Amino acid sequence: MTVGHRHLSRRKLLAFGGGALGAGLLSGCTPTGGTPNTNPMGIDFRASMQPSGELEVRDVTIGFVPITCSSPLINAAAMGIFGQYGLNVTLQRYTGWGELWIAYVAGELDATQMLIPMPLGIHHQFAAGQRDSRLPYITNINGQAITLGSQHMGRVHSAEDFRNLTIAVPFDYSGHNLLLRDYLALGGLDPDYDVGIQVMRPSDMVASLNVGDIDGFLAPDPFNQRAVALGAGYLHMLSKDLWDGHPCCSFTVADEFATAYPNTYTTLLRAIGDSAVWTDQADHRAMAAETMAGRAFLSQDPEVIAAVLTGEFDDGQGTHHSVDDRIAFRPYPHETYAIWSLTQLQRWDLAPREGYHSAADYQSAVREVLDPEAATPILQALGANTTQRKTETIIGRTFDPADPLPWTEKQVNS
Repeated sequence: MTVGHRHLSRRKLLAFGGGALGAGLLSGCTPTGGTPNTNPMGIDFRASMQPSGELEVRDVTIGFVPITCSSPLINAAAMGIFGQYGLNVTLQRYTGWGELWIAYVAGELDATQMLIPMPLGIHHQFAAGQRDSRLPYITNINGQAITLGSQHMGRVHSAEDFRNLTIAVPFDYSGHNLLLRDYLALGGLDPDYDVGIQVMRPSDMVASLNVGDIDGFLAPDPFNQRAVALGAGYLHMLSKDLWDGHPCCSFTVADEFATAYPNTYTTLLRAIGDSAVWTDQADHRAMAAETMAGRAFLSQDPEVIAAVLTGEFDDGQGTHHSVDDRIAFRPYPHETYAIWSLTQLQRWDLAPREGYHSAADYQSAVREVLDPEAATPILQALGANTTQRKTETIIGRTFDPADPLPWTEKQVNS
């Protein structure tokens, strides 16, 4: 059953999220002087970008979870981009979102990868802990899937067939949980009673699927493709089939860090934006898969990662697919993403409804967190799209942020 807002205790967050792994991972850097023009792989990422003035601090600690959604952060470290901008970044790896949530709220991280509902929940204190936060970037769109155990092949065709199944998601405050619940409700099921939704670390999902502890999961890659590679399951559908262009993870920065160190904040965004734009290009995906596969980062088979990044993959049902935007890296923080997330947190009792009477209330709440003002000039200089999305098409329906209240109702189609 979903935990109501403001009732996710430290113990529950730890149980949901798992723990941190080992020591931080240092990117290449030049902390005492000028920065090189190329990274160790000989690629110039700084044709048009420079550090934003004198850096107030060079040492920055950033949290991440080892999934393909973290590609812009990993590549910025692995390919020396942070160092080219004069930054000395420590990437701190966590296996679960609850542990990362706790570390960030406790001030152990300056910035972090987060599932997009998480900074909303933390900034507005919908659950345990509060820290004023800024969300300047979406680290990825698409890049998730519903994977089912092989025993369900040919039996599960639509949402109605999920009755009495146990499906894992990575966190309560995740687009995975919210999108799965919407999908099930549209199929006539009550997600709290007709389906067992279990929060689980992504790294544990394939093994749990393989031994039959769960029937499937809606989760980030590369774990969907890993389940296929190991013969543990098959891809029921990509998340982009539910919502093409949906957000998953974000890059979140503590407000006190951004305020105290504005040049470092802007330079950090330049480095990550540079990495995201580079990673999004189709002819760079195979190289990125090799770079990210190492033990320090995703610790996965490069072929599995490449199948995700390139969109050339087998679905475990005997069909090969070519989907070039199975995952994409387009960082602009659209309001539609955040407002939809807020309506769904309310819908499933993960956020309060009090004080939300109009579209303006939702807009005000998300604008406290989103930081397009910092992102836009950087992304425009890199040639990325910064045109605001007006609506979203979600499971065949149009979400209009000017009319959000109907989306907060917990109706189930019958």
